[in-house]
This record gives sequence, structure tokens and C-alpha cells, in this order.
Amino acid sequence: MPDRWIALSSTVSMSARGRTLSTLAAALALAGCGDPQARDIDAAPADVDAGDDGPADAAVDADPAAIVAPVGTWTWIPVDGSTCGSGARAGVGINPSGGGDELVVFFQGGGACWNQGTCVPSLLSYGPVCYYNPNLCAYDGPGGLQPTAAHVAEADPFPASGLGNFPAELRAIERSTFFDRADPANPLRAASYVYVPYCTGDLHAGDAERDYAFKYNPFDPVGSYRMHFTGARNVRAYLARLVATYPAARKVWIIGVSGGGYGAQLNLERIQQAFPTAEVHVLADSAPLVPTNHLTAWTTAWNLAPPAGCTDCDQGLPAWIRRLMTAHPTSRFGLMSYDRDRVISWFFFAGDGPDQALSPPLDTFRAALLALRTSSYAGRANARTFVVPGEAHVFLGDYENRAADGTVRPPITAANGVDLREFVVGWATGAGWASGE
Repeated sequence: MPDRWIALSSTVSMSARGRTLSTLAAALALAGCGDPQARDIDAAPADVDAGDDGPADAAVDADPAAIVAPVGTWTWIPVDGSTCGSGARAGVGINPSGGGDELVVFFQGGGACWNQGTCVPSLLSYGPVCYYNPNLCAYDGPGGLQPTAAHVAEADPFPASGLGNFPAELRAIERSTFFDRADPANPLRAASYVYVPYCTGDLHAGDAERDYAFKYNPFDPVGSYRMHFTGARNVRAYLARLVATYPAARKVWIIGVSGGGYGAQLNLERIQQAFPTAEVHVLADSAPLVPTNHLTAWTTAWNLAPPAGCTDCDQGLPAWIRRLMTAHPTSRFGLMSYDRDRVISWFFFAGDGPDQALSPPLDTFRAALLALRTSSYAGRANARTFVVPGEAHVFLGDYENRAADGTVRPPITAANGVDLREFVVGWATGAGWASGE
């Protein structure tokens, strides 16, 4: 693979435009937490037919192998039947607590891609920052010369050894007291923790493969890259193993950041089906289901399915979350968002070109977010929001992060006095849960 396929956090020249585009790249890298490295795209396997759409959700396999892993430490578990964008085998990280009735399932984020220019940018079509132009693009970052989703172009981003991107991504989340079992006030301390990596570019919800042509040098032949949008298939494979391991689970907390926050919401029904007698609650960090310009493209590319029984989901993503809340009245739905999130503003509402990346439609996003809060969350017993001013993306570092010296950064506080830890604890326990606004 040419050197142009570098980390999502790469930067361009330090002009004013370069600094702003670099901010977008850094935010996308933060959403993924990892540091994807260049891989040989030609090594990706192509073992299924182009355009193949997967089957509808089926019941979880009744006889998979239970996971065996040491208590109190993280272990990488390769899972057969799961794939990254390249077709390489994926898996999960697991940190068992020693008990068997509580689970935290954490979905990682890292952008999204849905066409040739966003998944496999090359001389045939660069990304939206470069107007999807062929032949020429000066921006060496996501949306230009690089994909807009983490790890989709890497041959084996999460190898069976547990190396690759897993250790770096794990370090990023371990700093949060979400995962601190020594904190007696942490309502999640007794749970077993499951880490779901993100390498499919489909918000953890796709069920398809697509072939995209690419060409890196003018005299190269045109190649073809099989992109595996298999997030939903992966979740089914993971659930088969988790159900075998924790058949008596009575509580499942689903947490996701950025693209993983969308995955947490879009997989709630799958998880509830797998654990039919358990309480299942979902917390979406920087992942509001606001309307988007790309919904048709996403549903087409990924074979993305709306919630079961939804009769108005063709009206846009707000209808999707309303259907989930209505169909699952005992599940708690928490949403956290900055009111002018630059990353979601760009992904959901921006047009093509560098100016749209430099100045994404923040006001459009803010209006859509506040409308979602009013139309979909307000007045529901099972839904709350935490919305604060700002253009930042992802709250994981604003919950409570432990520094190297052991000190803990205090949580961010909303204007009405509710702090983020209070919001999350209320979501987890159901006691005294109040919105932050």
C-alpha cells in the first residue's frame, strides 16, 4: 500500500486551513481511540460475492463455545464468523469480573464509510473533502486521501495475538472510571466488561459486502477491494459466545462512543433478543440519531435495517430511536452530546469540499439535536439527555479520567447543575436520573 494510507490523525500543512482540517482528523481519531497503521490493501481476502446482503437476524446459536479468560484482566478473544472491513477475523476484548449476571458491552467508535471515496479513496475517486474528484487531492486526511472510518483499509487490524490496535485502544478507555472496579461508587464495578472493536465502517450495523475499485498510481491496473460491512453479523457472532458464557445475565449495560454510540443503539434489539430476560440499557456518547443527508446511501451500502415493526422509519433516524424507546419501555436510553459537535455536524450534514470540513453546519446540527431532544426524549420515563455547549466530540474524557499520578479529573457539569457522573450513575441504576441541560 502506498504511504498515503497513514493514520487517521495525520495532519496537513500548518496553514489556517491545515490546522482546521487537522482538528477534524484528530477528532475522528479520538472517536476511534486507536492509531491505525498502514497495511497492504491488496492482501485483503475476497471470499464472498460482491453486493451480497446478509440474512435477517436469526436466533443466537444455541451451542457455541463459552469464553474462558482470566478474571480481572483484559484478554483478546478472536471470534470465528466476525470480520473487519478487509475480511480479516475480528473478535472482542473481555475482562471478566468473576460473576455471571452483569455485563457492560462497550462499542468503540471511529467514523463511517459508505462508498468508493470514503472507504477506498484513490485516483479513481478521492473523498468528500476533495469533492470525490479523481486524480487530484491535496488533503492527506480522512475524507481526502484517507478513509473516513478507522481500520477499514488494514489487512489485519485486530490479530489473534491481541496486538495490533487492541492495546492502544484499551489504554484509552481504561483511564475512565467507567471501568474502575476499585471505586465503590461505580455502579458498573461488579460487571464483566466486553470491548467491541470497530473496523467495519458501518456503525456496527451493516450486513453486506461491496466491491470498490481503486488505483493508486497512473500506470497501475485498476484493483478491486472487497469491503466487508459486517458490523451486525459480528455482533451476532459475539452474542453467541457471550450467551454461552453468561447464560444467567440479568443486567446488560450497552455503552458506545461516536460511531460506537450509534452501534450501541442500533444493536439494542439484537442484544435484548440474545438475553431475553435481562434488563438492557443503552448509553450513547456523541451519537444522536438526528436526521442525515446520507441515510439512503447508508441503508443501501450497509444493508442497514430499521428497528423491528417501525412503520415510519423512512422518515429519518429520529423515528428509529422513538421506535426503540416505545418498543422497549423498560430499557433506559441515555444520550450525551455537545450542542455543536463538529464531527457529527460534518458527517451528518456537511456537503462536499474543504470549506464544509473547515466550517461544518454547526447551527444545523444544534437545531436538529434540540429538536430530537424535544420530540424523542422529553416526557419519556425511560429517556434522558445530557447536552452542554461546545464543539467537542466524545465525553469519555469528561466523565472521570484517572491521571498517571492517581488523581481523578472531575466530571463536566451541565448548566442546571447535573454533572456527567450523576447522569451516568442515574442511567445505570435508575435512581434519581435527571437530564443535564
